Amino acid sequence: MMIHLWQRDRSIHQNRGSPQRMKHRTNMGRGATLVIVMFLGTILAAHYLNSPTPEGLENPWKYRCFVGGKRMVTDIANFLSLLTSSPFIRNFRNLMDFLVQPHPFEVDGSNIRATITHFNGVKVRLYQPINRKPGTLGPALVFTHGGAFCIGSASSYDMVTRRIAEELDCVVVSVDYRLAPEHPYPAAYHDTLNASKWFIDHAHEFMVDRSRIGIAGDSAGGTLAAAVAHTIHDATDYPDLSFHALIYPFTQLLDSHTPATVLSEHLFGQDGSIVTWREAAMFCSFYLLGRSDHRFEKALLQNKHISAEFRLSNAPQLQYVNHSLLPLDMLMDYASQPLTTEDALEDIDTWTKFKDMILDPRIFPLMRTDFSGLPPAFVSTVEYDAVRDHGAFYAVRLRDAGTPVRWVHYDGGFHGVFGPSWPFVFNVGEKMFQDFIAFAKEHLQIDMDINT
Repeated sequence: MMIHLWQRDRSIHQNRGSPQRMKHRTNMGRGATLVIVMFLGTILAAHYLNSPTPEGLENPWKYRCFVGGKRMVTDIANFLSLLTSSPFIRNFRNLMDFLVQPHPFEVDGSNIRATITHFNGVKVRLYQPINRKPGTLGPALVFTHGGAFCIGSASSYDMVTRRIAEELDCVVVSVDYRLAPEHPYPAAYHDTLNASKWFIDHAHEFMVDRSRIGIAGDSAGGTLAAAVAHTIHDATDYPDLSFHALIYPFTQLLDSHTPATVLSEHLFGQDGSIVTWREAAMFCSFYLLGRSDHRFEKALLQNKHISAEFRLSNAPQLQYVNHSLLPLDMLMDYASQPLTTEDALEDIDTWTKFKDMILDPRIFPLMRTDFSGLPPAFVSTVEYDAVRDHGAFYAVRLRDAGTPVRWVHYDGGFHGVFGPSWPFVFNVGEKMFQDFIAFAKEHLQIDMDINT
């Protein structure tokens, strides 16, 4: 009896360790792991896709994925900063450059060849047609990428700039300007200006007509494009650029509570849009000072960075940001009201420290006094954008000065939607891209080349 029980127990233990039983346990473990991974993945997806999305925004799920991807990269960059001595902004750049890889220098079926070179010491990504009419000088475009003066590169913008070169079938110079905070103002401005001037001086070496060169940029790149267009316009030894194109630009810092800013905060909160207002304040500090200045950033967020005395003066710059210049449909119920002597707020130390920069048209092109005679302009603004009114103010001033301007406002769009926004293409961004291409063809006289 004892032997029988011992043999039965031994048999049970052997069965417990049998291959079939072990395989079953392994499958159960894998299943549990899969359930846990799926559960955590669902939580993460819900977290990153849970972004405020106004009803009128086009392609809302693409937008949520777009914002969610950016938020995820931001969190990873912050996490890496805790583990290493590398600052957040450098981690963010490296992650974006890793995720957004450029095309090969030559692409099958494309007439465009890309190279990396330097113009007057400035790194550029140069796009040139492989086959072109012999003995003829064609047009060209200088492009300055966005990224709040702190992020982005000519490489990460390759999807946009290569497509521009292919659509226009002309030379495109994508300026890889130095970035803040390591290189604050005037580094980006000087790089863009120096590369543009050098290219104009050597245009014939690239079979380019120096009188048929335009400049364009999006966001911070639009700011740089405008500033450089102004400077070249004022230089008597250079021809005017054929046009300057500003895609949702950042043009002023006198008023950080324009109707669009207040509307954006109402719809998205300070941390809800693709570029949060807190980030914008930090990037401004990086660009102007080369570091984060919390007092300045707080004053900017509260619109206290301008002295009450200046706000209530008759300074001409105040008229450049007058809300009454905006179309009625842009003056929403959330629009801020002009300050009065009773409720004007100020951080006088911040104003004293930053006054000269805030009023400098090389940094904020809306501060330029005379807008007459500037090159024709293409200005695009989008509905859901905290800096929407910056482009609107700029376009209105061009129009009032008698300078040709095509200002197109895109309902349903958001900041960053221009062109092929990897990995998504948005309907409104594609429409904006095609409108820009049509404008560039007209002012670079590209249709003339085709007809001849």
